[in-house]
Amino acid sequence: MEHLTQVQRAVDYIEDHLQDDLSVDQIADVACFSRWHFQMVFSSAVGETLKDYIRKRRLSNALIALGTGDERILDIALNAGFESQESFTRAFKNMFGVNPGECRKRGTESFMILNKPKITMAYLDHLYGGINMQPVFKELGEINVIGFTAKFISALSPDKNNMVVIPQLWGRYAPRAAEIKSRKGWTDMGICTNMPEGEKTHPDECLYMAGTEVTDLTPLPEGMTAMTIPPGRYAVFTHNGAVHKIGLTMSYIYGSWLPKSGEKLREAADLEMYDCRHDPDSDEFTLDVYIPVH
Repeated sequence: MEHLTQVQRAVDYIEDHLQDDLSVDQIADVACFSRWHFQMVFSSAVGETLKDYIRKRRLSNALIALGTGDERILDIALNAGFESQESFTRAFKNMFGVNPGECRKRGTESFMILNKPKITMAYLDHLYGGINMQPVFKELGEINVIGFTAKFISALSPDKNNMVVIPQLWGRYAPRAAEIKSRKGWTDMGICTNMPEGEKTHPDECLYMAGTEVTDLTPLPEGMTAMTIPPGRYAVFTHNGAVHKIGLTMSYIYGSWLPKSGEKLREAADLEMYDCRHDPDSDEFTLDVYIPVH
């Protein structure tokens, strides 16, 4: 229940400051999450990325203002956080299909707005009622990994490029995996972790590694890097299905299971384990997703 309270606190804060400049770090602090986990939890619980949610709530309030008074469209645009009437008009038309002036003439009753949600168990059941995955819990010791790394922009960002960067990274790794002489077994690993703010070229940038667990971090094949994952406790979920649907699994984990579980997130990398159940030539595949918890 604590996670529900934290997300609702963020929603309430946004609502009270829709006319102000809002940053991810600022809202994450209010919700008592790290930036890294806040964006995942928020988008999974609310069903919108933070940026899209704020934009749609501002435009929804603007729609109400258009229908309830004779306030100038420019003033409505500025109150909605837009720098000009032109940028407001573009965003408004993208959301509602007509420009603000046409909307005012036509009347606002027929347009659907995004209402402020109340984050409850019933609300989450509505979003994820068709999914029911239960994890097992594992304590992992220290893991040494060798593989290829690349920066990518999170799927939670409007500028996301994860479905381009990550498949390309696995494409680089697969033909050279045999060069890793100290590999431990035949399980490949995907590691997704946050990056220090000073190393980012985009606020939603993350680091992904495609690699394998090793018994020794040397020798290091050309172009590859080494990473050590500290020991810790994980909730382990099994994803079955097409690769492009893994986002649904992650949304369920962060948006439904986590708030109901009583577990708390731990600041560590998310892990993906690809073992003998995974057929890289099939559209249907199986992998285990490890979520760090206390």
